[in-house]
Amino acid sequence: MWSLRGNACDVPTDCPQRERSGFTGDWQVYVATAALTHDVAGFSRKWLRDLAADQWPDGRVPTITPDPAGDGPSGNAFPDAMAGSAGWGDAAVLVPWELWRAYGDREILAGQYESMVRWVEYAAAAARERRHPDRVRSAPHDEFLWDTGGHFGEWLEPGVPPHPDPTADHGIVATAYLARSARVLARIAALLGHASDAVRFGRLADGARDAWQREYLGTLGESTQGNHVRALAFGLVPSHLRDAVAARLAALVAEAGDHVGTGFLTTGLLLPTLADHGYLDVAYRVLRSTGIPSWLEMLDRGATTFWERWDAVDGGEVRGSLNHYSKGAAMSFLYTHIAGIRLPADPGPDEAGYRRFVIQPCPGGGLRRAEAEHLSPYGPIRSAWHLDGDELRLTVDVPPGTRAEIRLPGGTTSEGPGRHTFTAEVCPQ
Repeated sequence: MWSLRGNACDVPTDCPQRERSGFTGDWQVYVATAALTHDVAGFSRKWLRDLAADQWPDGRVPTITPDPAGDGPSGNAFPDAMAGSAGWGDAAVLVPWELWRAYGDREILAGQYESMVRWVEYAAAAARERRHPDRVRSAPHDEFLWDTGGHFGEWLEPGVPPHPDPTADHGIVATAYLARSARVLARIAALLGHASDAVRFGRLADGARDAWQREYLGTLGESTQGNHVRALAFGLVPSHLRDAVAARLAALVAEAGDHVGTGFLTTGLLLPTLADHGYLDVAYRVLRSTGIPSWLEMLDRGATTFWERWDAVDGGEVRGSLNHYSKGAAMSFLYTHIAGIRLPADPGPDEAGYRRFVIQPCPGGGLRRAEAEHLSPYGPIRSAWHLDGDELRLTVDVPPGTRAEIRLPGGTTSEGPGRHTFTAEVCPQ
């Protein structure tokens, strides 16, 4: 909460004491979490207008917006080389999408649509027209392989010193984001009635997913936590291989001593990805772990805001920023999985903005009770549960004008406005 408040200064800044800039990647990874605790609709809409105004003529998005240089190169070699970084520039598509999910405001999508299209077309052109010099072979899927340009990549993975290199091959990250943003844009196009765009961007998403699978899936087992998380969270893995990829992710977490091994882009996705693929127990172990790297170690060392680096305060030394909300994106797990207040992944016009939502609490990690409230556009949603022996007792408040799907181990039911109580066997661990 303090990390967000310290950085919500007219624009969503990355930190309030050093750069104090509207880094696009920071808000991309955190906006969905912010929308659980604050009304960030107007705040984000204003910032998205800045983002659209700062897009370059070729559609790329600078890593910082508002950008003093405006809608073109600044003349400063490093930021110019890193403009259009995957995961940062994708804020053009993913931030409006999360706002649609949380608030159901179609005008957010309509107002940013041109900006979204320009970004995805830039990324697609980069994949189609350029090839990393280390990749000498040519294959049909290369058309959708985005492996050039300056990218921060996963950024600040534990034990990996920050060394941004505009010549590095970050294709495994960038191609994944091309597939993700193209897929989301196809859905947005359909919602807005742009049928031909929906088909076009759907085909682009399919091509990028196929390119990612052909290029990276075979070597994913030797890869990082972050790449496994992204593969599962973005739907890049064929259905018959998802269990194996999820098992490998859980094994990587175990090899790290139940510690976080993700970087900037996937730390907020780690816990829900584990839980949603059959490893709820592992997610709880990571959440409750101590030592470096872990969230609780920050608290043990006196943190009152999230740090930029897991080891920011260590041995009497301070490294980097002590107030970066990006790692706090994991807080959404407390709402979506512990309390169980969830939005549909792909809401339609009659579902977005919590008009339809899911309550699916998943006790674990030694917790005996939990309670959360979210102030939705229709009113407060509340989920409160406690364990009575081996029995789960759940109370849910459903606001007027909405409907909740209650998912418990014994079955699923749909409930309208009012307060409802349920009992069920404890969720399997």
